[in-house]
Amino acid sequence: MNFYELRRANLFRDQKADSIDCLLVSHPTNIRYLTGFTGSSAFVIVTPKSCLILSDGRYEQQLAEECPDLDVHIRPHNVLQLDDLATQLSKHGSRNVGFEATQMTVATLEQLKDKTPKASFVPTQGKVESLRAKKDASEVQAIRHAIAVAEKAFKMFIAMMQAESTEIQLHNGMDHYLRLAGAKKSAFDPIVAFGERGALPHAQPTNRPLSEATKLLVDWGADCGYRSDITRSLKSPYPASPSRKSRQERMGYDFDSIYEAVLAAHHAAVAELRIGAKVKDVDTAARKAMAKKSPRDLDLSTTFNHGLGHGLGLETHEAPFLRQSSETVLEAGNVVTIEPGAYIPGWGGIRIEDDYLITKDGPVKLTTLPHDPCALS
Repeated sequence: MNFYELRRANLFRDQKADSIDCLLVSHPTNIRYLTGFTGSSAFVIVTPKSCLILSDGRYEQQLAEECPDLDVHIRPHNVLQLDDLATQLSKHGSRNVGFEATQMTVATLEQLKDKTPKASFVPTQGKVESLRAKKDASEVQAIRHAIAVAEKAFKMFIAMMQAESTEIQLHNGMDHYLRLAGAKKSAFDPIVAFGERGALPHAQPTNRPLSEATKLLVDWGADCGYRSDITRSLKSPYPASPSRKSRQERMGYDFDSIYEAVLAAHHAAVAELRIGAKVKDVDTAARKAMAKKSPRDLDLSTTFNHGLGHGLGLETHEAPFLRQSSETVLEAGNVVTIEPGAYIPGWGGIRIEDDYLITKDGPVKLTTLPHDPCALS
């Protein structure tokens, strides 16, 4: 099955309702989704009957290898990119050109209008992204591979950890282990946060050693073309002395009780993952479960300061986004993260994140690492 051809066919069906002759695709990720081209400089003109990729001589051989069945136009080196694009739009006879309004700059749009006075440019949003939200079989397989690579890297990460390891060393180590495990690169800058620094959802690494912390939070993912995203919160195997514990820990904010509340929120959200579910209801279920499991003096749902999760695919963060303000409904083929977290300033944070596929039979958990806060012990 040619998945790229099928994706373009789905896009063509959508275009008919928009009164546009073609869609001008400029976002590299969307170009890759529709054609398989992985280069960084291209435009794609998509019509109900054709697909033309415009690039330059640097990518001529790459296009021949990655897109052998598509029409390719290579711009001469002495012709400006927008001049060439305008010429090709005119050759297509396009009158109503849809363009990606969130990707094209105003300056580029104004230049194109000047160069193609017979064409009208119609802003569109999310046309390709809405297709990307529903993964086909090839995409699910690619995401599973990215998850397997990330989990292999995590095992290396654990094996190489030492008491004197710092956040920076382990941050850099995770990036290295992901490549050793088979990733092209990290899906995003890994997060390694010790102790109270875990209260920063996107903590930047420091020179603090693990021996000075009772816990750590690790958030990482592999970019293998498609991406993975996983978070684990763990007890340190090198427990800090009482004098090094934060005031909140000495007062009794217990790791196990906070972890249990976050895990309950995770499970409550997963129980709501089904076709037709509103993402805001899934988010709400997690917060209610976390509040119910909170210590008497602290409603942990008030410390959960971000959305429940997001779609995962060619980008680490893509549709659908699971948050309380969204009316989006889950569909078969969505791959989403579930990542509730509790962040207590001065004490630290706990987040548990896994990746799930939405199917007609319910959610399928794609990640396999256990929810074991003592995995390092």
